[in-house]
Amino acid sequence: MQTVFTADLSRVQIRSIFYTKKFGQRATCPDCGYRHKIWKLSDDRWQCKRCGKKFGLLTATKVNRTSFSLQEIYELLYWFQLELTDHKIARRLDEDYQRIHRFFMRVRERLREYEASSITLLDGEVEVDETYFGADFKNRRKKKRDKLRKQGLVKRGRGAKGLKEAVFGIYERRDGIVYIKPVSDVSKDTLQEIIKGKVTIETIIYSDTWKSYNGLSEEFKDHQVVNHTEHEYKRGKASINGIEGFWGYAKERLLKHHGVGSQNFLDYLKEKEFRFNYRKLNADEFVDKLLEVLLS
Repeated sequence: MQTVFTADLSRVQIRSIFYTKKFGQRATCPDCGYRHKIWKLSDDRWQCKRCGKKFGLLTATKVNRTSFSLQEIYELLYWFQLELTDHKIARRLDEDYQRIHRFFMRVRERLREYEASSITLLDGEVEVDETYFGADFKNRRKKKRDKLRKQGLVKRGRGAKGLKEAVFGIYERRDGIVYIKPVSDVSKDTLQEIIKGKVTIETIIYSDTWKSYNGLSEEFKDHQVVNHTEHEYKRGKASINGIEGFWGYAKERLLKHHGVGSQNFLDYLKEKEFRFNYRKLNADEFVDKLLEVLLS
């Protein structure tokens, strides 16, 4: 693979970067956590004296079985931060698309896991909202429209019925981070269960007038609404411009993929969540964060 971003780094330097991100100052056994007596093996792996486990820099990671070298992985992470499609990156690197795509899907899967575990409780002031992802029925290919009609999922001339993915989101104003979750419906029970699991009771919640948010003032410090049907988008501190800004951010970036299958939708969506939450990092800092997450 041709190198653009990592061409000036030697193999030793690359291994040192990975080692520091993986272990810090001293190698640690991924099985038993022992770190006081670790033997270095001739094949660049280590062996734990306590449990006998042999391990390397990629052991117990999503990319453990990848055919890419450490330098190629590091190079690919720099391409990933550019937010190009997998197709474009494969063409730029003159590499097989499926090989590139499989690697990046492992990265996206790990980002999904990281976001789910790292975002615990949100507090202070938060905005909540729901939206739908997916192409309008009229904008889908004719073959797809005909197939959906045959399956009874739509009625001719009436548009789509249940063809989009419902997603709920919470935006914390203090740190400017979002938490998003696909939902089966946008009922009061569904949305408020998520809110109660992710938001502390001392929080002020802002929303629109959707009925599923009724009663939040009884559970939290305060609940203020803006009435979009009356063209009210901001009243004092009450608004949902933050979470709506994320919806626009995510939808614009998903468009470039020209359709994401339902089996991969959550991974792509959580990738956008991760990028948004770390949007203030520069390119090198973002790649460092990616590597940290991938090796953890």
